[in-house]
Amino acid sequence: MLDVFPLQDKLEDLRRLGDTVVQETCKYARESMEHLTIAVTAYICLCVVFYLATVYLKISPDCRHLRTVKRVLFVIAHPDDECMFFGPVILKLAQQSDCQIFILCLSEGDYNQEGVVRKQELWDSCRILGIPDSNITLCKSQYEHVNIVLFFMCKVIYFFYRRNSYLPDDPAVRWREDIVANLLLNHIEALSIDTVITFDKLGVSRHQNHISIFYATAYLCMEQKLPSYCKAYALESINTLRKYSAMLDIPISYLLSSYWYIISLSDRKILKTAMAAHRSQYVWFRKLYMNFSRYAVINTFKEIEILDLELDLELDD
Repeated sequence: MLDVFPLQDKLEDLRRLGDTVVQETCKYARESMEHLTIAVTAYICLCVVFYLATVYLKISPDCRHLRTVKRVLFVIAHPDDECMFFGPVILKLAQQSDCQIFILCLSEGDYNQEGVVRKQELWDSCRILGIPDSNITLCKSQYEHVNIVLFFMCKVIYFFYRRNSYLPDDPAVRWREDIVANLLLNHIEALSIDTVITFDKLGVSRHQNHISIFYATAYLCMEQKLPSYCKAYALESINTLRKYSAMLDIPISYLLSSYWYIISLSDRKILKTAMAAHRSQYVWFRKLYMNFSRYAVINTFKEIEILDLELDLELDD
């Protein structure tokens, strides 16, 4: 009987110790949550202030913009890429009176047999973005090009690339870089393009069609086939968290990027209207994308340079 009481005392001590640990853990968790809430709130305030200062107060207006761009060619894979990925830079450049924007779309977006519909949606969207109909080139099946300015040149391209299997709209298919490179080079030379803007090696969404365009552009740079007056830039791909953080990615983008374009709230409405013109594609998850994607707020770019390409090749090896 004498040994029972010390055992009960030990159990009571253990119980008190457990209660103390639970209380301290709860206290620590509560304090951590308070600190985290303060930090997140402060960061959101920083993002809002930074956005307002940049867009409306023009504290850092054009220092990160592309310089001396007069004739810009956006090379995209599908109708709606111009809105989903390149909207901010297209809208900003369209506001420059001395800058002409051209669109080269390499497929009809016929993955679900909606090519005819998506062609018209591309034209409707580009009108809203401020791009003239005559500045749009769409590579249809069997490489039938539809662009008044490039009609005769495209007849020559069509002669060499008659088959429609080379540039299918398929997220798992890598297009032949030599075909894309030839199309791209012909457009650059025919239109005296001084700036090419397209995807980087990750294609934003890792879509193989997007990635093919980068490697075709990289090929032209590596082989020094681009005219001396022309420079190529790649839209930077980022991780998923940043991709869907909308305005919250602005400070990070500013710190990490060489070139960037950011749009106002009124421009965002225009961009959403342009995306809504792609009626066959504007389903619920793309509506969410346009609200939460940072690509609907800010575009960041890096120049495609030979030294960087050589380094990438060495790392890949």
